[in-house]
Amino acid sequence: MAPSSKLRDLILNTRVPLVLDHFPLDWECFNGSLHDWCERFDQETPNPAVFELMALADTKTPQWERKRRSSPLRMLQFLREYGVLEEEQTHWAAYQYKRAHEIPANCVKGIDFSCFGFPEHGNDFSLWLGSEQANTPCHYDTFGVNVVVQVHGCKSWLLFPPETPLQSTRVPYEESSVYCLENFYAPDPDKIQELEALSLQAYHCNLQAGDVLIVPRHWWHYVEARSTSLSVNYWVPLKEDMDLALDEFLVKHIVESFVKGESDQMKQYLLNPNQLEEISAAPSELYAQFERAVHNLESGQSNRKLWETEYLSQAEFQRLLRTINCIVRPLDVMPTEEFKLLLKGNAKRHRADAAPSEPSPMSSTWELLVSSMCAPRVIAGMKREFFRRLRQGESS
Repeated sequence: MAPSSKLRDLILNTRVPLVLDHFPLDWECFNGSLHDWCERFDQETPNPAVFELMALADTKTPQWERKRRSSPLRMLQFLREYGVLEEEQTHWAAYQYKRAHEIPANCVKGIDFSCFGFPEHGNDFSLWLGSEQANTPCHYDTFGVNVVVQVHGCKSWLLFPPETPLQSTRVPYEESSVYCLENFYAPDPDKIQELEALSLQAYHCNLQAGDVLIVPRHWWHYVEARSTSLSVNYWVPLKEDMDLALDEFLVKHIVESFVKGESDQMKQYLLNPNQLEEISAAPSELYAQFERAVHNLESGQSNRKLWETEYLSQAEFQRLLRTINCIVRPLDVMPTEEFKLLLKGNAKRHRADAAPSEPSPMSSTWELLVSSMCAPRVIAGMKREFFRRLRQGESS
């Protein structure tokens, strides 16, 4: 069996996160230093890149994307101003979740996930560049297994299995992510015991340059840059995703029903920035997408290669793990004291005296209603009822 096929089998069958330490990659665009990569980016792009800036003092809630402001920066300017986060610094900066087509060709040249067993990636990967403390609030991805390559710097990954009792929310709404309300960037010291109760389900790693992380399907993760960081990720598309696409269409319909005719302030609060341009013009437009998804699910058709998961037994997985010719390290549950220290360290950032960073155009009851209507088990019930009626109509 080819090494890449073995890796693919491990990636598609692991039940816990995997770290591939010092994985041998030779992607041409990353030869040289981070400064070299940024300089090349500037040379090939006529306009500055649009970075997100987030106030370090905004700590009362997770640092949602809607709270960030945009700032045009040249890459080398970013390195000069944010390469080291000094004490007087007031914001972190990030240029993240950028698809391959948004990046200069020579800055993605040679990126190829076939070494992990996925030659059909079709340049469907994303780049993430950020300063120290740049973070993504805790969430899980609705689609795929996540393969993350750390190119420069270091990122902290705090992960929890799908069954962890975190407070899921669809506010803010993003089509492919389910967030939770827990604030791991700056926990409230008065509520830290609630987070400490999660210690038996917490996994953690500091991903260093040259390392690769595999995040299994639907695992919660909070990600924070420990230093100026550049990483690349690819979500491996799964056959199970076809079924979940229907769930996401139902959620999208519900969420959009709450913003139709509402103020821009309401839309910007309820929707993640990347969703603001995706609002359907009419319910019929969204229904047409839903109908296509139903047809694809029924026929098993897809315009890209979809993979099965969990087709190996645990015994087969362990045997395969012993035959692999690189260092593959399944993560263990984090020692309780280390988890508590991480929480207490982050809690020092919490600013109880900070003024609210944003007025809320929604009442808390309204937010609860949106999240309740969009809860996975509620959406699953709607889908079951839809297919029951669909089958009933076909048989009559």
